[in-house]
Amino acid sequence: MNILNNGLLNESDLLYVFQNNRLKRNEVFSLLMKPYWSSLYSRCMYRINDSCSIDDVVQDVLLRIYQALPKYCHQGVFRTWIYKIADNVCYSYLAKNMKYNKKNISINNIEPVSNYNQVNIDDKIDMDILLGELSYSEQEIIDLRFYQDLTLLEISDILCITISACKMRLYRALKLLHEILFRIKMPE
Repeated sequence: MNILNNGLLNESDLLYVFQNNRLKRNEVFSLLMKPYWSSLYSRCMYRINDSCSIDDVVQDVLLRIYQALPKYCHQGVFRTWIYKIADNVCYSYLAKNMKYNKKNISINNIEPVSNYNQVNIDDKIDMDILLGELSYSEQEIIDLRFYQDLTLLEISDILCITISACKMRLYRALKLLHEILFRIKMPE
């Protein structure tokens, strides 16, 4: 049976053939993903905003979809499933490719800390020490906001949380950074 000549197969039929016929996987995958090519490309471009790396990211998305398809169960919408994979790959890309060096950052970039000028502290702080005391989610929000210079709306999309939750998480992370810095720099 030549799948390319048979235009009568729908998405669920193609998924079934992909999962049960190893010889036709490449051919079926191409047909299965054809309606989603442009939307996946646009979604990844919107997420990472890097025209130089977009092809690599989209290729990684397609590879992950291809690898995960044999285990895909037909519960839910296929489009939502592939978009979630695309979002996760884009987020991983952003996490791996920080634009700035995390070693030193000016105190002025940390809003709550910059209000405490009466405390005698250096102009540069080793951020690895400070960030190491934060939880993963707190480090994540600091990275996205200050190192990647993303807006709260972009961060909330990446983390799949509401904007108010994003603001609260950032506020708490900055408050904790302030407490850590104040504890480190105050004489005991």
